[in-house]
Amino acid sequence: MLRSGEVHMTVFSLTDYSSLVREIGGECAFVRVSGKLLVSGSKSGEVACWDLDNGKEMWRSKFEGPCSNADSNKDFLFFTESDRVHSIVLSSGDEAWCVELEGSSDLVRVSSECVWVTSSVYNFEIQDYSEGSVWKIDYSGKVRWKGDTIGRAWSLSDFQGQAIMGLSRPKCGYAIASETGIEYLELEENKPITAGCKLDGGGIVFGHSNGSVTEIYGEVCSTVSVGDSAIRAVDCGTSWVAGLDSGVVSTGESLGSWKIESFGSIDVVSFGPSLDDVAGIWYSSWDGKGGVFLVDSSFGSLQLELSHESRIVTCFATEHTICFGDISGCIHVIEKEVLRRRFGRLPEGDIESGRESELRKKIRALRGA
Repeated sequence: MLRSGEVHMTVFSLTDYSSLVREIGGECAFVRVSGKLLVSGSKSGEVACWDLDNGKEMWRSKFEGPCSNADSNKDFLFFTESDRVHSIVLSSGDEAWCVELEGSSDLVRVSSECVWVTSSVYNFEIQDYSEGSVWKIDYSGKVRWKGDTIGRAWSLSDFQGQAIMGLSRPKCGYAIASETGIEYLELEENKPITAGCKLDGGGIVFGHSNGSVTEIYGEVCSTVSVGDSAIRAVDCGTSWVAGLDSGVVSTGESLGSWKIESFGSIDVVSFGPSLDDVAGIWYSSWDGKGGVFLVDSSFGSLQLELSHESRIVTCFATEHTICFGDISGCIHVIEKEVLRRRFGRLPEGDIESGRESELRKKIRALRGA
């Protein structure tokens, strides 16, 4: 396996390649892009929105916190915070509605008809999540249905108007929720699910605590082992990519099932803009120091390595943009055209002397800072 740090290339910083850097105020909980708007929320309860074209802050709101998860459509931002879920008008920052849940609010996903939200209750006696719930809320903020789950949902996907939840102990496996009730299904790999996502073709992918990945397409279910530590992050396109606690990054069969290894635990993985015509794979690694890496999705060959002094804890990507949020509250935005332009033009001598970096700081400042 290839270790990222063993490839000899000039290592620039994440800031060097970022066309926009903003601060949310507290550890980032989520970051998203909707159209030309960048939104982020923090563990301390700050939620803010910026215009990607000029960098101008459009609005900022303060909640009790902590914020935890978010999803959006073209008009609204939906995010979980403390024991609530909020709907915010993206253009203005006005709150459309707020629903109070039972327990701590966890995950939120938008469907064509509603918003699915999960919540959970932590039992200190057993040191685990003993209870959970899933909520179906319409776009006006009315709770249409609520169901109690066995344990907490660690992943949430919308599929054909139903909520698909990956479960940890005591149930493991996964559950399908709809207004008719909750159906529990077992998997061949009976290990806690730690992450999950939905494939573009409609399949579901689950990562397990033992380093296995389960892929479900209709009635067909297959499991592969990609490492010997917990899956910490997965992302899905037409195929999947998974990042492990041990530092391994691996892909699904349609991308060649390749593996590479980084210097530390993988915090985020994402398909995103690349130096080529097809999407690349980005991931961040941490072991007392931080790194952000771009690899070729077909072979896993390292294309770009960026250093970063703060741990990356969340990311979000579109075809043209990828955003990273870190534990210090900074959000870095990398745009495809800027990525390609700087990859071909960044002179090593100027980077080392700091002249190019200072110039880019001034450009970012003019972009509405």
